[in-house]
Amino acid sequence: MACSVAASTLLCCSPRADHLLARFEADPVAAQALLDLARDAFDAWVLHHDRVTPPDDLPALLGERSGVFVSAILGDAPRCCMGSVYPTRPTIAAEVAHAARMAAGMDLRFPPITPAELPRLRLIVSVIAPPEPIAGPAGLDPLVEGLAVRRPRRWGVVLPAETPRAELMEPWARIRAAVGESDRVDYYRVRAFRILEPPRDP
Repeated sequence: MACSVAASTLLCCSPRADHLLARFEADPVAAQALLDLARDAFDAWVLHHDRVTPPDDLPALLGERSGVFVSAILGDAPRCCMGSVYPTRPTIAAEVAHAARMAAGMDLRFPPITPAELPRLRLIVSVIAPPEPIAGPAGLDPLVEGLAVRRPRRWGVVLPAETPRAELMEPWARIRAAVGESDRVDYYRVRAFRILEPPRDP
C-alpha cells in the first residue's frame, strides 16, 4: 500500500535492530499493544481530532526506539499509510500514536478518513529496522522484505508484504519518492515486524 515517509539521515542496520524485531515476534502482548494504541490514536483523531498520549503502563518494548508505519486497508485496498523509516520520537509508542494520527487525516494522497469508515478499516502497524543499503532490488522477497529508494531528502518505501509481486516494488518506490524510472537513486532493504488487525465485520 502507498506509504509516505519523512526525509531522514540514514541509520545503518545493527544486531540490536534485528533483535528488536525478533522481540516483538516473541511477545504477543507487546504486539497487541501496538495495534490497540494505533487504533485508539487513529479513531480519536477521526472522531474528535484528539491527540492520544500513550499510557504509562504499556509493555516495555514500546519504550524502545524505531521507525514505524501505520496503515489502514479497506478490504484488500490501501486507504492510508504514514510513518518513518527511522525514529523521530522518544519511543515506539509515541511513534505509533503520531503515525496513526497522520495516517488518519494527513495522507494527502487520500481523502481524510471519515467516522463512517472506521468500523470497516483494518489497521496494520509495521515496526521498521533501519534500512540496509543494497545494490538493487533484484532478489528481494516481497513477502518478507520491503524496498526503499532514496534521493536527497526524500524516501519512497514499499513495506514487506505490501505486494506479492517483486517487479512492482521498484516502480512503486520510485513513484513514492517522486523520481523518474531513469533517475539515480540509492536502494535499501527494509525489514519489519508487521501486525494486522483481524478482519472486520462487513
